Amino acid sequence: MTTINKKLVIVSGSTGDLGRAYLNHYSKQDNTICYGLTRRDEQNPVNGVIYCKSDLEEVIATKEQIQKISLEDITEVLLVHPVGKFKFEYNGTPEIDYKQDGIDDEVLASNVNTFHNIVRPLIEQRKTYETIPLTLVAFGSLSDQYSVPWWGSYSKSKLILRKDMSELSQVEQSVKSLFVNLSSVRTANENKTRPHANSTYWINPEEIVAKSVQTIEEMKHPYQEIDIFKPSPNYQEGYYKDFDTLRQKWLREMKGERQNE
Repeated sequence: MTTINKKLVIVSGSTGDLGRAYLNHYSKQDNTICYGLTRRDEQNPVNGVIYCKSDLEEVIATKEQIQKISLEDITEVLLVHPVGKFKFEYNGTPEIDYKQDGIDDEVLASNVNTFHNIVRPLIEQRKTYETIPLTLVAFGSLSDQYSVPWWGSYSKSKLILRKDMSELSQVEQSVKSLFVNLSSVRTANENKTRPHANSTYWINPEEIVAKSVQTIEEMKHPYQEIDIFKPSPNYQEGYYKDFDTLRQKWLREMKGERQNE
């Protein structure tokens, strides 16, 4: 009897443009079961996708949703995690920082805690099935390495997530992690945040999927990073290091709000 390889794909933030793009791709693949994790009802579901509603910042609720996903007959699991709150920090300081760690509490919870709330029960559950291979995919900005103060909490959270994913892939059997570094992405949320930006050189979610799936499927190392962007003539060496110019640019793109601060 021929054994059929059956893949399980779980996408968080599945109502967002990037999450939806990955579901559109994988839902068309043979022998693939797709789950979308969402905080709100999906008004326009992708055909063939099973949706689970949960606030991913809630540990117990998320664990319960993950435990409902059967791994029976599954030969590999892929988690795509595009979730992550972004805040523009006008004065270069966190808005909410009760922990006094220099990172906005809401941004950290959204970018890092949500990931662990999914992965912990998923890893525990797969051990029942002789440690099914697991690939983890998350996303950040090309600017994260430059410590731009105007979105410092976001970048610091993403750097923590990179570190956690790298360590996880070293200590957990058959776990591989891919971190995707992106330029500006053409999504409804980004258009809302920066309505006056020139989006000519922003990359589409579908392009990100097309440029990442081969790496996802053929990962040769426990932890990898790739950069995905659309080359722009506006980008020059030192672009992300000119903090004052970046701030003014973003203020113009966000309707010029609070320029006098």
